[in-house]
Amino acid sequence: MLKFSIITFGCQMNEYDSKLIENLLIHDGMVKASDPETAEVVILNTCSVREKPEKKAIETAKYFKKRGKFVILTGCTAQQKGEELLEVSDAVVGTRNFSLIPEIVKKKITNSAFLDLKKVCTFNYLGRSISKVLEYVVIQEGCDNFCTYCVVPYTRGREYSRSPEEILSELRYLEDQGVREVTLLGQNVNSYFYKGMDFADLLSLIDAEINIPRIYFTTSHPRDMSKKVIRTVKGARVLKPWFHLPLQSGSTRVLKDMNRNYTKEEFISLCEYIRSEIPEASITTDIMVGFPTETEEDFLDTIDVVEKVKFDNAFMFIYSPRNPSAAYVKFKGKILSESESNKRLRKLISVVNKNILERRKGMLGREYTVLVHGTSRKGRGFSKGKTENNITVVIRGTFLEGEFVKVKIVNIKGLTPIGEPV
Repeated sequence: MLKFSIITFGCQMNEYDSKLIENLLIHDGMVKASDPETAEVVILNTCSVREKPEKKAIETAKYFKKRGKFVILTGCTAQQKGEELLEVSDAVVGTRNFSLIPEIVKKKITNSAFLDLKKVCTFNYLGRSISKVLEYVVIQEGCDNFCTYCVVPYTRGREYSRSPEEILSELRYLEDQGVREVTLLGQNVNSYFYKGMDFADLLSLIDAEINIPRIYFTTSHPRDMSKKVIRTVKGARVLKPWFHLPLQSGSTRVLKDMNRNYTKEEFISLCEYIRSEIPEASITTDIMVGFPTETEEDFLDTIDVVEKVKFDNAFMFIYSPRNPSAAYVKFKGKILSESESNKRLRKLISVVNKNILERRKGMLGREYTVLVHGTSRKGRGFSKGKTENNITVVIRGTFLEGEFVKVKIVNIKGLTPIGEPV
């Protein structure tokens, strides 16, 4: 039987897509290889949000092509670059056309690219491999926002929402498999809309119908995060209080240049409202430094937001020009120097981490129910898991993956709370 291997770069959406591709291939009689070196077919699910993962995927494709593998590129870089990637692969498959991959593998079609975004992929989830601790369910795909730094609308297409019936069916399937935690995925989950049902309505339906112990959602555009959604989470049974709100910049002027459609003050007000309604909620974010129009004063606005909101975690990075985004076209060649960008990033990381530590210290002496995700890298005799509001905790003791453990936070190591079983 034909052996295949899938290598995934990028976001949770790509991880989800890779599982669907794996499921399609297995249903077609192929076998998953334990190592890509032993596979005849290597599929690279690519990411183009930043330059580094894009380059790594292309270099990986070149490597396996030289090793004589049948190489397929799919995902966002495949969608964006199209036919030019046939120089380093045998086939290129667009983000919503991966259901064609089994046919491509069987026929070993070469010199072809499938880039028609009008075709919507079927979500063949039945029988797919699952993790009992953490799974993903896509509820919405694509983006209509066209933030000036971002290529997602070009690589994932325009917004598309799955039907609530299909979403509930997949969640019930995972529930039957004993899954403990699910994250609902979308490029912008708050824009979910299907025949009159908005995102808050969908969340209420899921909370009423599904018995998976913990359900989260990501990513939320701050502009679209409604009080209705926040109140739904507040009164929920299985929906848990974690809000991922990408700030990107704390400067209202830069946010306008980014086409984000909210102000610094609106973002702060949103976070204050979440914490007033749900005091135990955690708020995480994405922050960019070095956008082409960002001045030192703009950067200090970002620092000011960080100090006021006090995020529970943050993904921080330097602006990466991505073709064909509007910022790439308009500001090509007008990029902040590498030394200045790195200086701002170091400062940002320092301030963010200081505030994360302050939030973590507030956990000392308190008890939390932790869902065990596995063994901690701290060493033998320690487990790792997450609280209901999605904060990673290390637990003294060895516990089974998927087990719920009541712990008391007794120490903070770095930014990680250490818990003793109660």
